[in-house]
Amino acid sequence: MKKYVTGTFIFADLSSADAGKLREFYQAVAGWSSTGVPMKDGDTDYEDYMMNDAEGNPVGGVCYARGTNHDVPKGWMMYIQVDNAEQRIEDCKKLGGEVVKVARKKDGSVYYAMLRDPEGNAFGIGDYGEQPGAGTAAKAAIQISKPAAAVFEAIVDPEQMKHYFISSSTGRMEAGASLTWRFPEFDMNVPVRVKEVEKNALVTFGWDVNDHEMTVTIRLEPFGDGAATVVKIEEASAEGYDPGQEWLIGNTEGWANFLSCMKAWLEYGVHLRVGAFDFRKEG
Repeated sequence: MKKYVTGTFIFADLSSADAGKLREFYQAVAGWSSTGVPMKDGDTDYEDYMMNDAEGNPVGGVCYARGTNHDVPKGWMMYIQVDNAEQRIEDCKKLGGEVVKVARKKDGSVYYAMLRDPEGNAFGIGDYGEQPGAGTAAKAAIQISKPAAAVFEAIVDPEQMKHYFISSSTGRMEAGASLTWRFPEFDMNVPVRVKEVEKNALVTFGWDVNDHEMTVTIRLEPFGDGAATVVKIEEASAEGYDPGQEWLIGNTEGWANFLSCMKAWLEYGVHLRVGAFDFRKEG
């Protein structure tokens, strides 16, 4: 990983009462994509949003003004890489600045600090060391000769998905749903957390790999006169976790198989997955 350079702006956070609305605004205006970040406020679970550039690199966060962000100053909070966060906090106080908040790691060292300069302008500092990337991403795409509405239903409806992917699901893919999938080739339950669903356009969900959450994003793009749909899939870690080359090869192959099986089912009614992966069964 690349180390941050001392003195550079490295990240930005924006807190709002309606982070979902601002996420949509910046996706449209700045061309960013987003990845859900699980958060907790007391006993309530919710999601903030990691905003990513066109290559999938994190550029900032759009957060709800609640939980750990309930007291964040209004406006974009820009974070600066410093070489000694503890000392810089003391320097801020000595030079007439204000310490708004200090977040610490388990070992007591500074994770980040929110400060104000003598004129009241808010900013953040931290000694972040290495720069996280978007992580290794498995990608696949295919064109299906069906409208986006038909492809979307084939993804969110478990009764249709059983024809080409899973053997069972505890429910339909809806934003916020926690589901359990089973597969015909493997005797295991697979927890799935549905993050975001945009009708006929987008499905995003998370599942775990080696105790790290991987986010799967499925985008639907109408092609030509809308009679066909381009389906694009990307699976990656928002936190920059890299599960390795073997995972990358396997999941790229896996999502290509997913798309091929879905295309065969939707266009020709063929159960392409049946018997295709019996060789992977244990025992």
